Amino acid sequence: MANIFSEIPYEIVVKILILLPAKDLCSISLVNKNLLSFTQDDYVWQSICISRFPANRISEEQKNMIADEATSKIQETSNSESKNDEQQVTVSEHSEWKRLYKRLSKHINFIAKERGVVWLDCQDGGGIRHHWQTLINSQSEFGKVVYLKYVWWFDVSSTLKSVLPGTYDVVWRLKIDRDQLNFQNLNFRTTVIEKAKDEIDTETNLHNEQEYTHIPQSTTYDNIAHKRDWVEYCLPYKIVVPERKVVDDKLVYYDVHLKIYNHQGYLKSGLWIDYVRLREHDENRVYEQFEDNNNNHEQFEDNINNYDYIVYDDEYEDEYEDDDDDDDSIYADYADNVAYHDDDVYSDDV
Repeated sequence: MANIFSEIPYEIVVKILILLPAKDLCSISLVNKNLLSFTQDDYVWQSICISRFPANRISEEQKNMIADEATSKIQETSNSESKNDEQQVTVSEHSEWKRLYKRLSKHINFIAKERGVVWLDCQDGGGIRHHWQTLINSQSEFGKVVYLKYVWWFDVSSTLKSVLPGTYDVVWRLKIDRDQLNFQNLNFRTTVIEKAKDEIDTETNLHNEQEYTHIPQSTTYDNIAHKRDWVEYCLPYKIVVPERKVVDDKLVYYDVHLKIYNHQGYLKSGLWIDYVRLREHDENRVYEQFEDNNNNHEQFEDNINNYDYIVYDDEYEDEYEDDDDDDDSIYADYADNVAYHDDDVYSDDV
């Protein structure tokens, strides 16, 4: 059956492939070399990017990718051979759109990079930094994290743009000092925002939003602090990002706004934040739990029932399900015969 694709015109094969999830592209790449060659064709990934993401989002991420690569080249050792440099450029150009797709579909924001933190890196009259600080940290993939020295008005936010359709877990990577202060009543809020873009690239926010909120138990922070290490704190709700659609010649897609906040006037201190990410929900994935629970599973179910879930437009509620196991970006890797262990491990050594 796989040989049928060799008899179909190239343009038609591309139209078929761009309709498939990245996981399915991964699967067909294992059938034979002919199909593998299609999944390695950068034009296929260009077509996928254009069909799944708004033009302004693609342009924005292309600029980010160029900036990141320029920074990486500056950090390279000065004794690199020019021949190796030419080979690196050739590979980069050949796989540009697939690499771009991996970036677009890996829904993660590093807080020190996004800088959506009120009172970040402020200084007093003597030049001493207080409130939130940006610190170098080798345990972060980005290389920097934010640290809360002290603040009254607690407000950290980030927006993941043009999120692919699916059901997701919301995961914050945190570390908490054992002598932390007053983290009770921190509100973890996630909002799925419907947006539209017309042919002339004008972007508008629509009124349909889905909002999820959760206020952890105060003992949750003590339990995280006792780990004395970075943890992935998974919020006890799943969010649903609906399918994209076209309405009145406008592409309708979804951003996800994530926020931790408490504006009450008492001192808070001792929190480290690395990133926030959306990870496709998998019933078989087990996260470490930090809520106090005497009866484990039963108590955890009670905790889940305690979060607030507000749907401003219930048109999409329970309408969409997604069976993908991991972030779409990983399948772009695997389609290129890249081995992986989980959704946080990537290798480009091919």
